[in-house]
Amino acid sequence: MSPKRRTAKTAAARPTEVVPAYRWIQFLKQQDARGVALPATLLFSLLVRWCVALHGYSGFQDPPMHGDYEAQRHWMEITAHLPASEWYFYDLQYWGLDYPPLTAFQSWLCGRVANWIDPTWVALDSSRGIETHESKLFMRASVVALEFIVYVPAVILLLGARQIGGASSWTTRQVALLTVLLQPCLLLVDHGHFQYNSVMLGFLVWSLYFAAQQRYVLMAISFSCALLFKQMALYFAPAVFAFLLAKCFQRQHGLALFVKLGLAVAGTFGIALLPWIRSPDQLYQILIRVFPVARGLYEDKVANIWCALNVAVKLRDMFGVRTLLRMATAATSLAFLPSCIHLFISTRRLGAGTADSSSLRLLCYALLNTSLAFFLFSFQVHEKSILLPLAPALLLAIDEHWAVSWLVQTALFSMYPLLFRDGLQLPYCVLAVGWSLLRSCPACPSDKRTPRLVVLLQWLSTLAMVAIHAMHALVPPPSSLPDIYVVANVLLSCAMFAFFFVYFNYRQFTLLHSMHAQAKVKTA
Repeated sequence: MSPKRRTAKTAAARPTEVVPAYRWIQFLKQQDARGVALPATLLFSLLVRWCVALHGYSGFQDPPMHGDYEAQRHWMEITAHLPASEWYFYDLQYWGLDYPPLTAFQSWLCGRVANWIDPTWVALDSSRGIETHESKLFMRASVVALEFIVYVPAVILLLGARQIGGASSWTTRQVALLTVLLQPCLLLVDHGHFQYNSVMLGFLVWSLYFAAQQRYVLMAISFSCALLFKQMALYFAPAVFAFLLAKCFQRQHGLALFVKLGLAVAGTFGIALLPWIRSPDQLYQILIRVFPVARGLYEDKVANIWCALNVAVKLRDMFGVRTLLRMATAATSLAFLPSCIHLFISTRRLGAGTADSSSLRLLCYALLNTSLAFFLFSFQVHEKSILLPLAPALLLAIDEHWAVSWLVQTALFSMYPLLFRDGLQLPYCVLAVGWSLLRSCPACPSDKRTPRLVVLLQWLSTLAMVAIHAMHALVPPPSSLPDIYVVANVLLSCAMFAFFFVYFNYRQFTLLHSMHAQAKVKTA
């Protein structure tokens, strides 16, 4: 065997030797128990979700407004009892509905089920702030049920398509599935803080699955559903548009595909907006509720460029909302355009149907880079928005082992102020340690695939995170700087996200070259 082949074979074997998740899957394989892997992964991920759900949530015992938990429950209340024409107008001062129509329909469905089980859970007005054990059980169960209906099947099918990252063997596909389903940030936000982000991300994964199957009309419909469920899916829109447009140019009858895609998107939006489509006032109300520009550049303290700059430059005092909106739009566009242009050109050059694995991997990188650009530079960003870049990143976890593990660790740290307010410190700590053990993080010396410089940098960033946590827990902040630890979190996390943004853009632009180089090594 030549030295090159021996080196490549050794490198390919290393993940099995060093990553704990691989060891578990390999154990099942050696015991001839492959059929146990998927049920065990699903049951364990369900157990972890339910354990997280036993802890606090947004607004727990915090009247009069409570928090996101009460907002989601309140939307079930109003959609179950009022006609659709009043959904986006009813008592806007108390958690007025401000998500797109598919979220409203999901709230209606859950509200009707809740009303059938126990009408007191969603009684109009009189149920505000209800926190009975039974109602909380129903709310928690609804998140789990919808995730396992929309998100989990899409992930299983996409990883089974063998076209994402290095998930070509049975072992790597099972490890990838375990990694995606146990990603701690989504677990803590959806099953702790309380939201339904997995549904929106599920529609995104469905669109990637249909892209892998070259069913681009269904891809467009699935992504439209993501947009119609949560407006944050716009973070992915430029990359999806560039990919589908490239597919139109790639084909001999591309104009026909372009028309089909346009009709599919228009039809999906038309059906979703059907209850309001005859009234321009209703449509305008939905628009201003879904895109509340008046709220300002950002809320709370989020680890993006604008909030980090605010430490030294008070932009919100210097400029009006409209000027800040233009600045954020320009900066965001400049940040995501290179990735989308590269995706369009590279996908168009790849022959139709001849390199779908390559184009799909390019799409995942572009989705990651575009959503990171929006998170860092766009207008009105929330801490939870970091969940969007994590979704495509996790699909690249086999190829980007150390980078994805480190990105998830940083994202989890960046959300700590939010999770701390919700009383989720215990599950935060458990899942942070559990993720590192599961993925054999770059700080673990056994992972020989990780460059030494990266190991050093992550050790430094991890020590900085631990130091900030320790100071927050043990040393009261000075009265003149009450948010000093939150600001330190923002500055460290923002710097790390900027580093990942540069790195993943570099990886996207060099992907095809590295794939060609690997192909030459294999054939040598």
